Amino acid sequence: MKRVLVVDDEPVIRALVVACLATDCKVSAAADGRDALASLHSERPDVVLLDVSLPGMSGAEVLREIRKDESLQGVPVLLLTGLEPPAELEPDGVVLKPFTPATLRASLTPWLS
Repeated sequence: MKRVLVVDDEPVIRALVVACLATDCKVSAAADGRDALASLHSERPDVVLLDVSLPGMSGAEVLREIRKDESLQGVPVLLLTGLEPPAELEPDGVVLKPFTPATLRASLTPWLS
């Protein structure tokens, strides 16, 4: 079973992602960037859904840390955002909020099949 890490400070978004993916994936969640980085190192996911706007450490900072870390090379990161993210972030994909369960699953298909 594929592993997904969802990182979002909104409990409703985390719960929605878990509800949408729990039958097909093992989903873990983090509410901020520091927790996300700790989770990435303790249980490497197959894909990360990362909110751009996080308290303390932004999604952009988390993405930069992931890209710098050799042990996390190859982990795809899809940004969760209400706006188109800056091009310089270079995520593997973008999931625009609000999303439906179908669009969320479709966005993840290349990495979870």
